Amino acid sequence: MCVHPPTGGWKLGAARIGGGCSMVRYEGVGGWVEIGPASLTICRTDLRPEPLPPRVLPFQALSGVELKDATRLRRGRVHLWFGGRVLVPVGSDEDPNTIGFTYGQREVFRALHEYLRNVVRTNETQDVDVAEAYEAANDPLVAWLAQRERARERSEEVRAAGEYAAEQQRIAAFARKVGPEAAAREDIMAAGLASATGDRCWLVLKGLPGYLLGGEQVFVVAECRLGDDTGPGTVVLTNQRLIFVKTKFSGNELSVLRLAEIRAVAGKQKITQGVLQVETLRGLVVEFGGLKGEDLAHLDEALRLAIGSLGRAAPASPGAPVPPGAPAVPQDILDQIAKLGELHAAGVLTSAEFEQKKRQLLDRL
Repeated sequence: MCVHPPTGGWKLGAARIGGGCSMVRYEGVGGWVEIGPASLTICRTDLRPEPLPPRVLPFQALSGVELKDATRLRRGRVHLWFGGRVLVPVGSDEDPNTIGFTYGQREVFRALHEYLRNVVRTNETQDVDVAEAYEAANDPLVAWLAQRERARERSEEVRAAGEYAAEQQRIAAFARKVGPEAAAREDIMAAGLASATGDRCWLVLKGLPGYLLGGEQVFVVAECRLGDDTGPGTVVLTNQRLIFVKTKFSGNELSVLRLAEIRAVAGKQKITQGVLQVETLRGLVVEFGGLKGEDLAHLDEALRLAIGSLGRAAPASPGAPVPPGAPAVPQDILDQIAKLGELHAAGVLTSAEFEQKKRQLLDRL
């Protein structure tokens, strides 16, 4: 049956095409809709990067229509959907079923909306299988969306490959800066790369393997200041100690605090920098200032976890039996090794002497 859309007052934006069973086109912004005797054609002319050809769909496939009216400040849009399915987000700028229009075209598109609402009501009244009608129409939109998704996946693969290559280059450059001994340590490399200031701490990281005790693993490194000192240094958190390294012309100067000595930790983010306050069991408060926000967050969290992993418990009551198999803590040996590390950092001991004496103490454990 030939269906004639009403044309009274539809002058602006609508054009009648041909004779007999007429076709009327509604030119919008970036696209148009054309109404025929038993079908409509919808075309978006502004889709990128791949254009979508005009799509001819039967009225029986139309399952909904929605109008967002235009104002003097905002464009309006008419949205269609077919077959009872939503293939793209309804009303989005990239929706091929959405045609925009200006304030001057609002009357034309209001009339189009009302006409298509009648088509939808007719389909509902006659119990038309809109899904079957849409399937039979072989809408080019389905293939277009699949092609666009494949292009998006390819673009994502290229982006991921580029990011991976850039990260590998960054790792290689960082490994060259810290030297082969530090680069061979996965914990030092991971901490340096994760730090917001790791690139500025490379000289300390280069000598870090010589400062570490047996079984000591590095968690976090960050550039900061210690106390009232205005010059920058490097804080290193391990599973045993909190180490502050100050680089001087005469060599590196180390300040060491064992995790077992820490009572509480408090991090505070200021306007331009972060501060981490560490309170010891003796009531001494050590402040690490000038931390980048990212480094402060990592250091604060990792230090709390490291202290918690020590399993510090309340002192046993007098006369309580010692749990069977509980080893004595060789704190004196650890203190001696820490002192050796400080002497090595100060240049008093050579690397060979430090390693030899450290091994002698470790063999006593």
